[in-house]
Parts: sequence; structure tokens; C-alpha cells
Amino acid sequence: MLLPEHRNYPHQQRHTVLFFILLCCMTGVWTSQVVVPHKVNAVLGKNVTLGCRVEVGSNLSLTQSTWERRLPSGSVTVAVYNPVFGISIPPDYARRLSFRSPSSLDATIILEDVGFADIGVYTCKVATFPLGNTQASTTVSVLVEPKVYVSAGSAPLIDGGNETVVATCIAERARPPAQVSWESDLSGRSEAQLLDEANGTTSTQVRYVWQPTRHVQGLALACVVRHPALQADFRIPYQLNVQYAPDISVVGYDGDWYVGRQNVQLTCKANSNPPAHHFRWIRLDGDMPEGVEVVNDTLLFLHSLQKNDSGVYRCEVANDISLRSRDLRILVQDQSQEQRSNSIIVAGAALGAVLALFLIAVVTIVIFTARRAPPPAYTDKVIDLPPTHKPPPPYTERPPAIPLAVHATQVASLSQARRSEHRLETAERSAARPVPRQPRSPPRQPLSYQEWVCHQNGADRVYINHREHYV
Repeated sequence: MLLPEHRNYPHQQRHTVLFFILLCCMTGVWTSQVVVPHKVNAVLGKNVTLGCRVEVGSNLSLTQSTWERRLPSGSVTVAVYNPVFGISIPPDYARRLSFRSPSSLDATIILEDVGFADIGVYTCKVATFPLGNTQASTTVSVLVEPKVYVSAGSAPLIDGGNETVVATCIAERARPPAQVSWESDLSGRSEAQLLDEANGTTSTQVRYVWQPTRHVQGLALACVVRHPALQADFRIPYQLNVQYAPDISVVGYDGDWYVGRQNVQLTCKANSNPPAHHFRWIRLDGDMPEGVEVVNDTLLFLHSLQKNDSGVYRCEVANDISLRSRDLRILVQDQSQEQRSNSIIVAGAALGAVLALFLIAVVTIVIFTARRAPPPAYTDKVIDLPPTHKPPPPYTERPPAIPLAVHATQVASLSQARRSEHRLETAERSAARPVPRQPRSPPRQPLSYQEWVCHQNGADRVYINHREHYV
């Protein structure tokens, strides 16, 4: 009969081993870790990689790596790697599943041609000795990459028309739904619509609505699509095609058409979308002159210009949108612009020469006249001499002399000389013709003392009438 302590010995030994293993795990002597991504996005119809990195402690040994898939009916094994026995894959996955680089540290697998049936949770298990199994799980989601294209609106874009759909950007059958937007510098707006498909995908349509104008003809818009299945944003450019009536300009007339000028023509240029297909030249104020020919959009003057070529000419242009016209008035001058300019220059030069000669003559006359004129006497500017018909008063009635200024002597001498000249002229006229008998005038009244004042400077006397300012 065994003692109780001997009967319980094996049981106590097992507890000791388990405690030792737990102590080793707590102290980090034996560690094992499986690292997998939390979630993996797989694109429908493409390959997906399920990574599994094994981190085994130095005192542990890898016995086996296993991949399992969780299904509603339970877990199934899809791949096994054993360092001794190799790789084992079930027939259902043998064609599409493989280990990328199997080893004791890497249990990564590759699943090809992913479909919706591959959606689910996958678990990577690692069996080590003596710790046993360690595992980690990852979720596989299947993404459907959208099919992206741009379609034009149902109605053409016509300049000045109503607001209309320019184009529609479509991201078709995507999982999850794609993000679609328009990039543009125009003042339009976007209208989005989501359509659910039968296979669980979604189609996104975004229309761009805008009121057309010809000023942005040829401008490019951009449809931008974002989706997890795309490595980068997907862009599709779309060029605007705005239709408009012809914009007409006439070239060839430079404003210098004159009689005799040759080899002139008028060309009607039209900017339109779609291109113009009709050109016509007419004259509005009369018949088209002789010797003028229309070649497509050009009016050719095959003869030398004449005065009757002057007139109003019209160019008509039409495209699928509308018919437009442009009028041009042509004036044929008698001379060219260069000839007219030369005539103006010659006339100006002649007029300038005449003015120059006139100024020279005037200046010459003024200078010559100024040289011949006697210099004015200073006394002529100071006082006026007495008239010859007023003789000085008798000496007896003269008032006492009042001294003159500095120039009194000159004034007195000048006054006596002028009186002497006056007496001489009077005597000569009397001797030349008989003097008619004049009636006797009444005796002259003597001048009062207040009228005449005598100024004396030495021996010279000067009489000045202060009332009449006469000397």
C-alpha cells in the first residue's frame, strides 16, 4: 500500500511544470507573437496578399503555421505549412492560394482572382513548442473598382442658350460607391445621382450644368473619381464644344485707296463653330463694278481703282447656327495718302516762307524808321511852347521874375528861336501875296497878372501861362 504522498506525486509534478512554463512566459524567456493586418481590401478579380509575420522567442520552436477561414458553418483550413512535412492546401483553394515565402518567421499567403465569395475573416495560427498555438485574425473586404467614363450632354452647347447639361461623369458598379466631382473654373453646378446595382455595387452619376457662352470655347473640365480600389485619383478631361454664329471681320482696306491703285482685294474672315460654309459679297448702294470678281471669301478688284468703286460693300457668312453679315464703306480718293501729305507739306512750307518774309520786312521797316527819326528834345516832353497867335504881354505888365529850374536857359533859347522862325515865315507869305483888308478887331485886352508869369534866369526871361500851360 502506497502512502498518500507517494500516490499524489505525479499530480504535483504536472503542476510544477505548468507553473514553470507560466513563469517563463511572464519573465519573457519564451515569447511568441503573430502579426497580421487588421483589415485587408481586395479588389474584385485581382490578387490579394494576407500577411502573417511570426515572432518566435529564442527558446521556442515553430512546429506548424495554419490559415483558417471562418464560415457560418464553422472554421475550415485553407493552408498549412510544416517545417518538416511542407505545404498542404485543400483542393478548393489549390488553384488560387499559395504561400509567398514560407518559413518559421513568415506565413504570408496570396489569394488570386478574388471574388465576393472570398469576403470574410481569416485567422493565422502558429503552433510552437512548448507554448502551443498562437493566432491573429484579419478581415478581407472585396472592393469593386469603378468603371469611369464621361458622356456629353444630350443637347449641343449653343452660345447664349439656356442652362443645359454639359457632360455627365459616371463611376459605374463600384463597391463601395465612388466619390465623383467636377473641377472647373466656370460658374456651373453639379448634380449627383446614385444607382444601386443587383450585385451589391453602386453606380454614381454626376452631371455638370452650365449656361453656354462662346468665350470659353475649348476650355477643359476635369472629372475626378476617388475610390479605395484606386491607387490615386482618377481624372478624365473633357473639352467644351460651344457652337456660335460667325464673327466676321473684313481685311484688305487700309483707308488709302486712290484712283489708279492696283492689286487690291477685300477678304471676309469668319470665326465660327461649326466652320462657315457660305460666303457672299454684295454692294448695297449700287451694282457691283465691272472688273470685280468673287473667289470664295475674297472680293478681287482686277482693274485699277476708279472713283465709281467707292461704295458700301457687304460680306455675308453662314454656318449651321446662323447667318451674319458685315458692311464696309470704301472711299476712293483722287490722290494717295502720301501725295496728300506731300501737298500739305509743300503748302505749309510756302506759307511759312511768306510769313517769314513778311516778318523780316516789318522788322526792317521798323529799324530803318527808328534810325531816321530825330531824337526827341527833353523840353518837348516837359512843357508846351505858347502858340504863335499869342504874343507875350508888355514888359511893363510882367510880374517880378521867378527863378526857373535848372533848364530855364534852354527853354528860353528854344522859345526865342521859334518866335524868330515864325516872324520870318509870316513876312515871306505877306510879300508873296497881297494881304486882304481885314476888319479892325477890337483892342486886345491885356493879360492879367494871373495868366502869365515871368521866369527869369540871368538875362533870359520866359513867360508861362499857368491856366493854359503855354509858355
